[in-house]
Amino acid sequence: MSQHELLRKRKNQHKPKNKNSKKDDSNIRQAGLKVIKYLNKRFNISSDYPNYELTFENAIKISDMIKFIKLKNKRTEFYDFDDRKIEPDGGIIYLHNKDTDINYPLVIAEVKRQGTNKERQAEGKNKQSTGNAIERLGKNLTAIKAYLHYENITPFVCFGHGCDFSPNEKTVLAKVYCLNEFYDINKIFVNKKDNDTDHGGFSPVSMYFREEDWTVDEMFDIMKEIAEYSFRYWLF
Repeated sequence: MSQHELLRKRKNQHKPKNKNSKKDDSNIRQAGLKVIKYLNKRFNISSDYPNYELTFENAIKISDMIKFIKLKNKRTEFYDFDDRKIEPDGGIIYLHNKDTDINYPLVIAEVKRQGTNKERQAEGKNKQSTGNAIERLGKNLTAIKAYLHYENITPFVCFGHGCDFSPNEKTVLAKVYCLNEFYDINKIFVNKKDNDTDHGGFSPVSMYFREEDWTVDEMFDIMKEIAEYSFRYWLF
């Protein structure tokens, strides 16, 4: 097989994945828009909190994360990342202070699809090794935990789905539990856990993983709880 044919085959293999990924991104962003609408109505932000507004961003610049850490006047050593950024699939909903121009994260959302072995089995093909969506997730999560290290909340959620996340795939689920610092999954975590003034605490996040796809309404129900808790944390 020629090099051209190999490249064409690889490109065609990724078409279904790209189409599915676009659908996932669209769904989680629809859920995020519903969260913003819910919060504006729930807290009557325009009237009761005129100095604040809800905003949505597709990415977080690492330089802005470092600026946020510096607000605590504790850590002084940082690496200069220039304009590098992280781009969570579901973006970030912020509570923006119009007076100070500070963004307070209410919910940072990801969606990860992993696994094609059910389709391969139906086509009579051999199983492939499990994918690396979890490894990619780990990179963003590490940055987010650093970003909110000095706060008592980590308002992050990931919705994972696909056959790699079935109960039978113990290896992949073990990676998820490791990312969540050995705390449970399919459960909302916003507050830091087991805090200790001398040694700090753990930062479990909301990891929702299963084989079936997540609907817009299901993601909205979870994201709005995280966002509402975060709103109260920043303002109350």
